[in-house]
Amino acid sequence: MAFPQYSGKQELTPYLSPDKWVAYLREAHGWEGIPQMRGVILTFSTGFFDRVAASPGWHELESPLTGRHGFYVLGEDANAVGIVGRFGIGAPAAANRLEDLSAAGVRRFIAIGLAGALQPEMGIGDLVVCTEAVRDDGVSHHYLPGAARALPSPGLTDQLAGELARSERPLHRGPTWTIDAPYRETVEEIRHYRDLGVLTVEMEAAALAAVAEVRGVDFAAAFTMSDSLAGDSWSPHFADPVVDSGLALLLQAAVLALRADPTQDGSLKAR
Repeated sequence: MAFPQYSGKQELTPYLSPDKWVAYLREAHGWEGIPQMRGVILTFSTGFFDRVAASPGWHELESPLTGRHGFYVLGEDANAVGIVGRFGIGAPAAANRLEDLSAAGVRRFIAIGLAGALQPEMGIGDLVVCTEAVRDDGVSHHYLPGAARALPSPGLTDQLAGELARSERPLHRGPTWTIDAPYRETVEEIRHYRDLGVLTVEMEAAALAAVAEVRGVDFAAAFTMSDSLAGDSWSPHFADPVVDSGLALLLQAAVLALRADPTQDGSLKAR
């Protein structure tokens, strides 16, 4: 059985698009849209997002696109950067956020979050910049046909990696395995992807990269290691302070990368 079951659907016209949804919100509810900003950060940890929202300099932006208390902005005018959270985890929720925000005018996105390490040399709290994502999710296949891996934007990815390299935290660049069924990550699959040199496993990157490509916007992703699947048994460390500080480093780098001049990093032109 082919997937998706309706062959060639990626080239067909969607019945409902995020552009139509944004138009509806404007026409029916008088929504004025979101202000112009340098880009938006997507994050999946509610606790981390809550701490960012309470931090000095971040202010709430009310938006029907992102739900109650789900969108905060740092800075104003040309330097403004947004962060979106409290929308859950997994590819479908993340893809919907990117779709809606891109329809509202956002052109650059960075996803930051937790991931499981597949390689034994990677430590808890290490940072990883995603260079490609194995498409073992369901969402990406409704957007792009064929290829086994989805690719983030090279220019924005390089910019993000450059900012992260300024920290003293170990930094890796490489592929991730995106799967939206975490309780079906089998021992055989983990060994397979480890042997292929895949660095991490997480739930969103492939879908976000695919949606970004279809929407014609820039996307990059980076993770901090919260657990390890590299040994004979699972080793979770979600409450370790080094994990939370890793997220903070990712946030700082993402803000700087989004504020960089996109005409200099070549992100949009790279497509």
